[in-house]
Amino acid sequence: MEFIKYRLTSDMLCMGERIKKGTFRPTIRTIPYTQITGALKAVFGDNDIHAVGHLVEDKKHNKVDYLTYSPRDRGIETSKLPLTIEFLTGVLGSIYIVKNEVTKDFAEEFEIRMGAMKSRGFGLCTLKKLTELNDSRPERDRGVLNTRIPEEHLETFGVSGVIKPVYGFLFKPLSDTSGVYVRSLFEGSEIAGPKFLLEHGGK
Repeated sequence: MEFIKYRLTSDMLCMGERIKKGTFRPTIRTIPYTQITGALKAVFGDNDIHAVGHLVEDKKHNKVDYLTYSPRDRGIETSKLPLTIEFLTGVLGSIYIVKNEVTKDFAEEFEIRMGAMKSRGFGLCTLKKLTELNDSRPERDRGVLNTRIPEEHLETFGVSGVIKPVYGFLFKPLSDTSGVYVRSLFEGSEIAGPKFLLEHGGK
């Protein structure tokens, strides 16, 4: 089991929670499997890509800001109820990509687009390779999960035990126009697994 670690930076990133009919949309404070894996597949176009990430704890980065706007309904030429979205500025995160025949040749540095509001300039991210975790058994510990992973991919990331789960659902696309929600472990779950999946490295 090998992983490639990248540093993620972005000027503005909005990974909005889906709240039906809500006029305030908070942003997620981690980097879920579906967000980063989907963004990588959009660039590299292969199904055998798996990645997770988390934001780096640093007072100079990942600051919260807000934007209020009124979406326009072009069909009836009127504006809808104003929405306020929460987003992050000066984003700094860590990304862990499962190393395989597809991902081993990824460039040292490349760009992806991730999250919501991409048409308004959000979500341009730069990934820069930092290191590879080559140990066949990455350093392990028990601790609190700091990302979101579908249950069907826990083994992919070396999660060997779920001690206290916090469940939620992540969207799994099945085609360009359809998909399903799959049960997933959310941040705050207590697990046994690689330290890079844990808050404070499992300390």
